[in-house]
Order: sequence, then structure tokens, then C-alpha cells
Amino acid sequence: MKELLPFVIVGIASGSVYGLAGVGLVLTFRTSGVLNFAHGATAAAGAFLFYWLHVEHGLAWPLACAVTLVVFGFVGGLALERLTRSLNRASPVAVVVLTVGLLLATQGFLALRFGDAIRYFPAFLPTSGFHVAGVGVGWDQVIGAVVALAGAAGLYAFLRLSHTGRSMRAVVENPTLVQLTGQRPATTARIAWAIGTSFAALSGLLLAPTLGLDATLLTFLVVQSFGACAIGLFKSLPLTYVGGLVVGVAASLATKYITVRPWTGLPSAVPFLILIVVLVAVSNTKLPDAGGRIIVADRRPPRPAWRSVALAIVGGGTLVALPFLVGTYLPLWTNALSMVVIVGSLALLLWTSGQLSLCHLSFAALGATTVGHLTGSGAPWLVALLVGGLVAVPVGALVAIPAIRLSGIYLGLVTLGFAILMQNVVFQSGFMFGTETAVSTHRPVLGFVDGRSDTWFYFVVLAVAVAVVASLLAIQRAQLGRLLRAMAESPLMLATSGLDVSTTKVLVFCASAFFAAIGGGLLVTQYGSIAGLAFSPLQSLLLVAVLGICGTALVRSSVLAALLVAVLPGYVHALDTNTQQFVFGTAAVAAGLALANRPALAAWFARSAAETEDRVQRGPVPERLRVARRGDGRRRSVFAGRGAP
Repeated sequence: MKELLPFVIVGIASGSVYGLAGVGLVLTFRTSGVLNFAHGATAAAGAFLFYWLHVEHGLAWPLACAVTLVVFGFVGGLALERLTRSLNRASPVAVVVLTVGLLLATQGFLALRFGDAIRYFPAFLPTSGFHVAGVGVGWDQVIGAVVALAGAAGLYAFLRLSHTGRSMRAVVENPTLVQLTGQRPATTARIAWAIGTSFAALSGLLLAPTLGLDATLLTFLVVQSFGACAIGLFKSLPLTYVGGLVVGVAASLATKYITVRPWTGLPSAVPFLILIVVLVAVSNTKLPDAGGRIIVADRRPPRPAWRSVALAIVGGGTLVALPFLVGTYLPLWTNALSMVVIVGSLALLLWTSGQLSLCHLSFAALGATTVGHLTGSGAPWLVALLVGGLVAVPVGALVAIPAIRLSGIYLGLVTLGFAILMQNVVFQSGFMFGTETAVSTHRPVLGFVDGRSDTWFYFVVLAVAVAVVASLLAIQRAQLGRLLRAMAESPLMLATSGLDVSTTKVLVFCASAFFAAIGGGLLVTQYGSIAGLAFSPLQSLLLVAVLGICGTALVRSSVLAALLVAVLPGYVHALDTNTQQFVFGTAAVAAGLALANRPALAAWFARSAAETEDRVQRGPVPERLRVARRGDGRRRSVFAGRGAP
């Protein structure tokens, strides 16, 4: 038992912080209906603000801490409440796009302001300590655990005993009834967001002295509080705090017993493993409602045949002529074609079937590593590419198992946990990237087509991309596509019609994984060598955010997203990685607001059009240019007092 005590102590210290962060996250989720994926980024922002005040400007640490927790918590909470107010009953996709956009924008801003290098964060709490059974315990660990416990207990008492706290609990149950009593649910939501933001900032302050000042590391470490939230079923504050302790101790003990590769990355993934297990095992009726109606792809009337033919001719001619027009920028466009394949497979999930996936680049990584290993063993490139896609199919079916029971935000959390589990454990195996953390391959020679030439390889990738896009369109227009759209609109209606919703979900995840793996195989072939970092969970989040920016049409959004991710940074040299995160994150916030308010925006545009038409009819316009309406509602021109029949 004595040999376990150091790990238990470390686990309690870190688990207390996870519990504190989880309590703040659950509070804002239950009072606003919005699960904030940027909660970890808020913690990182609080730590950086403390560093800026205390280290760069010499403010005493108690004052810097007070400003961070009170001012940053209050102002940040008000800003977040106002920004997410329209997400209460919005689509889960809108919630994810906006909050992931906040995460990316915050990380991008911090990296632009403070740089990418990990900075030393001063230990502002006393580092001396005492011994328990021969095991050293630092006062900073004790103070951190006590502060976290006091914060969680104080919040619980506040909700139970104070008038404002009772109002916040009532908002969770029925905001309409609260409003009828003369209280304002928006006010209680602001208070909840301020408290949640302060708790996130405090968790960042308590973790930073151990980890250093790194925005990405702090963000994803605080995101581990999602495991604590799952143990609390996203509604119980005491169970969430206890869940934080369970997560911290379990992850710490795992570092003792798991010391063999590729399992050495499992301890950091333990919170997400707990998250997956709880969400898959617990009945949906025990989880709070988490999102409104699913957004599905735009359903515009089909184009006239001549327009489709003209568009195909112009687009095809442009793609064929592109290698002779762009010069040395051709690799960017080849990369864009590969990204069209990957993003298109994600758009099939999001916009056609309404399934939320935050692990999509994990499928692409499977394709890349399979192609690298098979071609390295002498297999033909086309065979390796096809096998790479097929290898991802059972993994897509595995991810579809939670999708059978879960949807919306909870499905997004499970897929995010799966992506982190893949990065920390599976990527380290010899089956994927292994100890080299990268995989290599060579370009193919297909008959007279020498893929070693950039131009010829462009045409190879173009042929594959056209085949994949044609397949996606065929799926969308076939009976399976109609089933997917019906499933997105109303799974219950699909089930009552005698159709198997579970099979439909498995099919769409398998198809999406297959095409994403094909795209990953194209990427590794173009670059010759690619590392696992290119397929990290953060990149999957970025892909979802960019796709949200580009609209809900399957092909058009995929093409635009690929151009933004692959082509634009090559032409705009100032758009480095950090600037991309900030710009795309900010744009994703705007896109999330647009998705959440799409019905209101449509009504506004319709009302504006009607008002404009009314002004035209009533204004000082020559009579012969007036526009009138016929009895059937269609417009007709009125020329000098005599109407056309």
C-alpha cells in the first residue's frame, strides 16, 4: 500500500482540480444548455493572464490572482453568456462549431501574443511540505486540493441556500416558470457563466506551475474534466467533484502499472476512456437534454440540366488546366484535392446524416499508415490505397456503436475521447506510426503515368478525388441518402416506419471512414512522409470548425473548406499556424452564430425583402416600373397603368 501512496497523493491533487473545472462546466451546461468545448481554453487564458500580470508587469500574486478570478471571471462570463445565448436550443453542430471556434481563437491568440515555447510558470504557492508514511506532500498540493474542495462545496451551498442559487436551480428545471415569477433567467445564466469561468481560470492557475505555460497542454488537460462530468452524469455537482478525484487517482495509478509501449500514453487518456465507458453504458434518460434540432444539408431545387453540364465542363476544364497555370504552387492544389476527399467524407456525416464526429482525422491516419506499411512491403500503390480505406471500415463501425445510442453533443464527446485515445495509444503502436512517430512511402508509377512528377501525381489525385466526390453524390441522391436525411430529421419517424436506424448509422460511419482513409493515403503519398501530429484531435476540431464556416452543402462546403485549409495559407504567407487558428476560430464563432440563428436570419431577410418591395411600390418610382402582385401571389409588371395578363 505504501508504494501506491505517492500516486494516490498526486492523483488527489490533480483530481481535485479536474473536479473543480468539471463543476464549473456542469454549472454552465445545466443553466444555459450549452456544453462549452472551450472550457479548457478558458483555463489556459486565465493562467496566461495571471502570468502577464504577475511576471511581466510585477503585480503581487494575490492581486494578480484576484484580478484573474474576479475581473476575468466576471467579464469573461458575461461575454460567454451573451455569445452563447442563442445556442440554448440550437443544433449540436452549431454548439460545437461555435465553442470549438472559441477554443481555436483563444489558443491562436495566446500563441500569437506569447509565442509557442513553453514558458516557466512561477510557483506562487509554498513548495515546502511534510511527510505522510514517508511520502512527501507539498503544501501547494494541499492548498490546491483544499481550495478546489472549498470552491465546489461553497458553490453547492450557494445553490442550496441562497435565493440566487435557488433561482439558478429553477432555471435548470424550467426557465419559463422562472420568468413567470418575475425573475430573469438571463441574469442567473450570467452569474452561472461568471462562476464557471472563474472556476476554469482557477483550475488553470493550479495546474500551470506543474505543467508550465503551454496553451495546448493546459487546454487538453482541463478537457480531462469531461471524464469527471460524465461520472456526475453532467448534472450532479457533488458527483462531478468526486468524479474528478476518481479520474485523477485512476490516471496517476495507471502511470505506475502501465510502462510498456504503446500503452505508456494510456494514463493521460484514462479520463476520456472513463467518459466513453460512462456515456455508452448509461441510459440516455439519465443524461440531460443537450441540443436542439439537427442541422441537415441545404435542400435547394435541382439545377437545370444545362447548368449542371455547363458547370461540369467549366470546372473540369479548370482542374485539367490548373497544373499549367499555378506553377510552383501546384503541390498546394494537390493537397487541396486530398483534403476535398477527407472533408467531403466528414460533410457526409455532418450535413447529410446529422452525426457529429470529432475524430475524423483518426480515420485518415489509418489510411496513411496502412499505405505506408504496405507500399514499404512491396504492395502496389493502388492496392495499398484501397486496403487503407478498407482497414478503416471496421474502425468506423466501432465508432458507430456509441452513435446507435448517443447523438448530438454526447456523440461529439465520445468521438473526441476516441480521437485522444487513438493519438495517445494506438498511434504509438507498430501498426500505425510506431516509435518513429512518422510513416513514409513513395509515389507510384502507374503504366505511363509517372507519379514522381508533380504534374502527373496531381492528375492521379484528381482522378481519385473525382471518383470520391461522385460516390458521395451518388450516396446522397440514392435511397441511402434519403434514409440518412430522414434519420437526421427524425430518427423516431424512421424507426416507426420499420427501417433500421442502427444499420443506417453504421453504414454512414463505415462509408465516411473509408473515404477519409483514402484521403489520408493520398496525403502521405504526396508528402512522402507524414507524422502523427498531422492527425491530432486538435486538427479534427479545426476541420469541423472550417467545415462549419463553409456552409451545409455537401460538395460546395467540402471544396471551400479544402481551399481554406490547404491553398489559402500557401498564398497568404502571413497566415501561419497560429494565425490560422485565430482567424479560423473567429470565423467559426460567427458561423456557429449563423447556424444557431438560421431561422431568425431567414425570417429577417424575408422581412427585409418584403419591406424593400413595399418601399419600391410606395416610393417615387415611375408608374411604368412599379411591381404588383397577381391574384395567385406571383409578381407582374405594371406599365403605365395597364397590367400584363
